[in-house]
Amino acid sequence: MATRHRFQVEGATRAVTIDELKDGRLRIRVDEGDAFDVDVTTSGVPGLFSIIRNGVPTSAYVTRDGKGLRVLVDGRTFHLGPVGGAGKQRGASGGLADPLGTVTAPLAGVVVDIRVAVGDEIKPRQTLVVIEAMKMQNEVQAPHGGVVKKIVAVQGSRIEKGELVLEYEPAEGEG
Repeated sequence: MATRHRFQVEGATRAVTIDELKDGRLRIRVDEGDAFDVDVTTSGVPGLFSIIRNGVPTSAYVTRDGKGLRVLVDGRTFHLGPVGGAGKQRGASGGLADPLGTVTAPLAGVVVDIRVAVGDEIKPRQTLVVIEAMKMQNEVQAPHGGVVKKIVAVQGSRIEKGELVLEYEPAEGEG
């Protein structure tokens, strides 16, 4: 299922469509340009992602910058932010194209800690679960505030990249 987003990129509003392909890659289209396929994986270093775009490997470093993100890729820095301050962009720590109200695993591993319960109020960037992969613990954070509705992840069990971790009811104004 394709998700549609609007971002401010260097001051210009861009429409971004992201479609998850059956093999786990993403097909991305910016505005009405040509679509390109990417495979994004976390590197184990917070904010550092390995990207293969149309068969060409590169990496991206993502950091928070106020209400938006600063992305360094191929020697170029991009500033991404919500359109009109609406806060609709998805967090970098959950799945890349998670629909509002869901959090998926950004990488495969073992769920070693679940830090919330059904009914808990969550805040943006709050750690929800911890996934261990390659002996590194990776915190999966809330992309938005809200209330936890359902927890699918099970502590001590293996989870695959893209699997549903939990569902939440977005706080008013988040959607």
